[in-house]
Amino acid sequence: MAFVQRRKGPDVVGAFGLLQPIADGLKLILKEPISPSSANFFLFRMAPVATFMLSLVAWAVIPFDYGMVLSDLNIGLLYLFAISSLGVYGIIIAGWSSKTGGGRSVAYDRRTNWSKMGLGLINQHFLSFIQRGRSRFRA
Repeated sequence: MAFVQRRKGPDVVGAFGLLQPIADGLKLILKEPISPSSANFFLFRMAPVATFMLSLVAWAVIPFDYGMVLSDLNIGLLYLFAISSLGVYGIIIAGWSSKTGGGRSVAYDRRTNWSKMGLGLINQHFLSFIQRGRSRFRA
């Protein structure tokens, strides 16, 4: 990232540069705060943080390997869609707090999530049949 930003000086933070992405992210966020003059500063700054935190929470139900999941819920797909639809509110709050009307196009997101949920539930139902059939033929 130091090369892309044409910076001179050290481009490695921490041991072997492991902390460099965190330092670059903090510098990018804190370096030049651009916000409209009529904006509610607190809400305008906290809306992206809330959206980012919700996107991290959504990873709790995604399995990484067989039996390796942070939270094994029976309604994991429903949880995933619920959390992903809550992330939209951060964008709405950012648009509302800027007082420029930027959050109007987000209303279409719910319709697309409902259509995806139906397909995902059907797919999950078929996967349960496949797993039952596979367990019968194992020795």
